[in-house]
Amino acid sequence: MAKSEKTWSLKEIDQERGSTKGAAFLAFKQLKDSFDEGRDFYYLSASEDADEIEKLREAGRIYATTVNAILLTEAGYLAVVDYLDG
Repeated sequence: MAKSEKTWSLKEIDQERGSTKGAAFLAFKQLKDSFDEGRDFYYLSASEDADEIEKLREAGRIYATTVNAILLTEAGYLAVVDYLDG
Protein backbone atom coordinates (compact mmCIF):
# COMPACT_ATOMS: atom_id res chain seq x y z
CA MET A 1 0.00 0.00 0.00
CA ALA A 2 1.31 3.42 -0.87
CA LYS A 3 1.89 4.93 2.57
CA SER A 4 1.58 8.51 1.36
CA GLU A 5 -1.69 7.89 -0.45
CA LYS A 6 -4.86 9.22 1.18
CA THR A 7 -7.28 6.41 1.95
CA TRP A 8 -10.75 6.21 3.45
CA SER A 9 -12.15 3.43 5.59
CA LEU A 10 -15.74 2.30 5.27
CA LYS A 11 -16.38 3.64 8.79
CA GLU A 12 -15.07 7.06 7.79
CA ILE A 13 -17.43 7.16 4.81
CA ASP A 14 -20.39 6.11 6.96
CA GLN A 15 -19.57 8.82 9.51
CA GLU A 16 -18.88 11.52 6.93
CA ARG A 17 -22.25 10.92 5.32
CA GLY A 18 -24.19 10.35 8.54
CA SER A 19 -25.09 6.89 7.25
CA THR A 20 -25.91 3.86 9.33
CA LYS A 21 -23.08 1.42 10.02
CA GLY A 22 -22.52 -0.78 6.99
CA ALA A 23 -23.92 1.50 4.27
CA ALA A 24 -20.49 2.05 2.69
CA PHE A 25 -19.70 -1.67 2.98
CA LEU A 26 -22.89 -2.60 1.12
CA ALA A 27 -22.02 -0.08 -1.61
CA PHE A 28 -18.49 -1.51 -1.79
CA LYS A 29 -19.91 -5.03 -2.19
CA GLN A 30 -22.10 -3.87 -5.08
CA LEU A 31 -19.13 -2.23 -6.82
CA LYS A 32 -16.40 -4.74 -5.94
CA ASP A 33 -16.48 -6.57 -9.28
CA SER A 34 -15.67 -3.32 -11.09
CA PHE A 35 -12.85 -2.40 -8.67
CA ASP A 36 -9.18 -3.31 -8.98
CA GLU A 37 -7.35 -4.10 -5.76
CA GLY A 38 -4.37 -1.79 -5.44
CA ARG A 39 -5.97 0.87 -7.63
CA ASP A 40 -9.43 1.34 -6.09
CA PHE A 41 -8.95 -0.28 -2.68
CA TYR A 42 -6.57 -2.12 -0.41
CA TYR A 43 -7.59 -5.27 1.45
CA LEU A 44 -5.92 -5.79 4.82
CA SER A 45 -6.02 -9.37 6.03
CA ALA A 46 -6.28 -10.11 9.75
CA SER A 47 -3.62 -12.81 9.41
CA GLU A 48 -1.14 -10.79 7.32
CA ASP A 49 -1.83 -7.18 8.32
CA ALA A 50 -2.74 -7.45 11.99
CA ASP A 51 -0.45 -4.60 13.10
CA GLU A 52 -1.81 -2.19 10.49
CA ILE A 53 -5.40 -3.14 11.34
CA GLU A 54 -4.73 -2.56 15.03
CA LYS A 55 -3.28 0.89 14.28
CA LEU A 56 -6.41 1.75 12.28
CA ARG A 57 -8.61 0.51 15.15
CA GLU A 58 -6.65 2.53 17.74
CA ALA A 59 -6.94 5.64 15.54
CA GLY A 60 -10.71 5.14 15.35
CA ARG A 61 -10.64 4.74 11.57
CA ILE A 62 -12.33 1.32 11.53
CA TYR A 63 -15.12 -0.24 13.55
CA ALA A 64 -14.05 -2.03 16.74
CA THR A 65 -15.47 -5.30 15.39
CA THR A 66 -13.62 -5.12 12.05
CA VAL A 67 -11.62 -8.27 11.33
CA ASN A 68 -10.32 -7.68 7.78
CA ALA A 69 -10.13 -4.05 6.70
CA ILE A 70 -10.81 -2.33 3.40
CA LEU A 71 -9.24 1.04 2.63
CA LEU A 72 -10.48 2.90 -0.42
CA THR A 73 -8.25 5.02 -2.61
CA GLU A 74 -9.58 8.29 -4.00
CA ALA A 75 -10.98 6.47 -7.06
CA GLY A 76 -12.74 3.88 -4.89
CA TYR A 77 -13.99 6.52 -2.47
CA LEU A 78 -15.50 8.58 -5.28
CA ALA A 79 -17.19 5.52 -6.78
CA VAL A 80 -18.71 4.49 -3.42
CA VAL A 81 -19.93 8.03 -2.68
CA ASP A 82 -21.38 8.32 -6.19
CA TYR A 83 -23.18 4.98 -5.71
CA LEU A 84 -24.56 6.10 -2.34
CA ASP A 85 -25.72 9.38 -3.84
CA GLY A 86 -27.34 7.38 -6.68
